[in-house]
Amino acid sequence: MKEGPWHLCGDRSQKIAKELLQKGHGVGVIVSPRDLKHDLAKHYAQIYHSLGAHVLIDQQFYNPGFSNNRLESYPISPYRASVTALNRIADQELNGMEDSLRQISQALQVDGIIAPAVVYEAARNDIVQLNRTLFAAAKNVGKELALPTYATIVLGKSVTGSDQTVEPILSHATTLDSDGWYYAFEFKRERIPSTYDSIRRCCVAGLKLACTGKPVLHAYAGPMSLLSPGFGAKAVGVGHSQNLWRFDRERWEPPSAQGGGGDAPARFFSTTLWGTIIYPDEITQLPAALQNQLYTPSPFSPPAITRPITGFDRWNANKHLLSVICNEIARIMRQSTARERAQAAISKLQTAINIHSQIASTGLTLGDNTSAYQQNWLNAMNSLLTDKREMYEYLELIT
Repeated sequence: MKEGPWHLCGDRSQKIAKELLQKGHGVGVIVSPRDLKHDLAKHYAQIYHSLGAHVLIDQQFYNPGFSNNRLESYPISPYRASVTALNRIADQELNGMEDSLRQISQALQVDGIIAPAVVYEAARNDIVQLNRTLFAAAKNVGKELALPTYATIVLGKSVTGSDQTVEPILSHATTLDSDGWYYAFEFKRERIPSTYDSIRRCCVAGLKLACTGKPVLHAYAGPMSLLSPGFGAKAVGVGHSQNLWRFDRERWEPPSAQGGGGDAPARFFSTTLWGTIIYPDEITQLPAALQNQLYTPSPFSPPAITRPITGFDRWNANKHLLSVICNEIARIMRQSTARERAQAAISKLQTAINIHSQIASTGLTLGDNTSAYQQNWLNAMNSLLTDKREMYEYLELIT
């Protein structure tokens, strides 16, 4: 598994991933069959490989009964069914599923196999058994193609509410003969996860997976990817869309009739804030000195804070966000140990808290609740370093 930031593809992400890789941002791409038909996935996989990136495909069995015309273009589509039906799958059908995984993996020339899996739920032994079966099928394909096989560990909200419900799932997952972990954590619905207990629990679970000595890819990390290297993740999956900033199973449910963001102004992601500011509406209300502190350049950003401040195209804003997050994650990962990486995140968060305080002192309240999470993230990382010191020491020994 390549170490660093990975582009987690979603709606209209494929060209963005290509542009970012061309600029040297990111080490890999995770293809989304929900958002890209099979033939196009093959096309883009070739492009990503030509740019030096590794490629994986997430089969997205999170809601296994869901399908759309893109998912239906993949050979594995006939095997999407309810958990009950999948648990009754016959050996002949399981062989067919393995064949379809092999076809997809060879067509995309993937660099590893992400095992299909359903979202883990509390007190659902049927899901535990199903995920074991699905992993075994993926492992067979991985062995045949001489590729690593990564177990998918997505902790659903019924699991993530307490340490007592997380622990049994991790105990099961770590018995799988996996070459690494494709890990995601379902938070409550909000723009960016902000609750201290949930953040800490997500980090502790990730650290426990890392302590197996096998690489962790933290999927659907979004801006929270700042914390991922500090709990031992070797790779992080980031995407431009807010529904990729945390795991959201509603992406695999029939769409509602509601529209999108309309003509909302662009959000400028500032690494100083470790968050967004509405551009130019909010940034123009700040003193010039603060404006300059918030400005984070990228190949996709305005060249500088100009007077008057001009608008910012939303698609360039999306690419800018990924560019600066990828740069920061790569910088943090140059630190040798998870503890050092956690300290780097803490330092970044302390700066963000201080700058948010300066903004508040001007009387401006930023929209999007963009100052709601930094302190809780910092507290969670400090708690992790203090309470899980022995786990960090063990991780350093085995790595």
